[in-house]
Amino acid sequence: MTHPQKSFAADLPPGPKQLGIGLRSAEQAKKSLPAWLLSLLLHLSLIAGLIFFLTQIPNGSGEVDNRTGGIVLVDIQSETTEYLSEGDIAQNSNPASAPDSSTPSVDLEKRPELPGMEVTTGEVVGTEDLLANKLPSADSLIVGSVANGKIGGKMTTEVFGIPGTGSRFVYLIDRSKSMEGYNFRPMLAARQELWKSVTSLNESNQFQIIFYNNEVDIFRRKLSLHAASEANKDAAKQYIESIRPDGGTDHLAALKTAFKLSPDVIFFLTDAEGGFTADEIFELSRRNYSRAIINTVEFGERRSNDRSLEAIARNSGGKYIFKNINTLRVE
Repeated sequence: MTHPQKSFAADLPPGPKQLGIGLRSAEQAKKSLPAWLLSLLLHLSLIAGLIFFLTQIPNGSGEVDNRTGGIVLVDIQSETTEYLSEGDIAQNSNPASAPDSSTPSVDLEKRPELPGMEVTTGEVVGTEDLLANKLPSADSLIVGSVANGKIGGKMTTEVFGIPGTGSRFVYLIDRSKSMEGYNFRPMLAARQELWKSVTSLNESNQFQIIFYNNEVDIFRRKLSLHAASEANKDAAKQYIESIRPDGGTDHLAALKTAFKLSPDVIFFLTDAEGGFTADEIFELSRRNYSRAIINTVEFGERRSNDRSLEAIARNSGGKYIFKNINTLRVE
């Protein structure tokens, strides 16, 4: 009986040619997917895995019983640590117990006093009080502090009959070369009236003297107000007598300097040489921050057509006066 011959080719593993066909198919499949797509798929897989990992981490310490908040104190003694709850504190404390006698009580209504010092109520303190270890008030820090009085008391003084009321006075006097004319009568009369006014001030008042030409010359070389003490008055007299007329005139700069002192009253004495323009008068009104009253005195043989000094006085609420140098009386 003839049996059909069995083909062993079917049982044999695929040959190299067949394997080659499969490899080429896989390579072609790889080549059919772009590299950027493979990279994207890889990164998305990593991100998805990371998100899954994080969502599995429990928050906190698991389930927590429903508890109420409270204050817990820790009592550490020697080597043991004891935790006290609010209930324990309430049981161990005695509400009616008195405070520890070792803790001093403080009376908030009573202000402590520093040793050797008295509590003052804003009184001006002079040198003797400072030596007695008293704290000075703010007013006593003004140059030339006042003893036995208060800074800021108002009074009325005058120059050439023009009154000025306040507590802070500035005297602004022209010392230019033109003031020495007519045998120095304008300057001598100005110095005489200035000295009379300064000596009339109370110790509670403050003053400053400014002589000017092209530049300003300030009493004690310090741009500040001085208390009208006897010592300052004596020093002011020497300063006034030392001034001699010289140089040109800069009225505007001098008045701006006076405004910096924030005075109540300015006595402005000049022969008005040069005068002021309308713009300068407007600027002066704007710079007069303390709203000082400006009283102006003009020296001359006859009154000029220039009315700038009169305008400056009027704008500030002050007064203007013309003094004929031929009729000036100098003592």
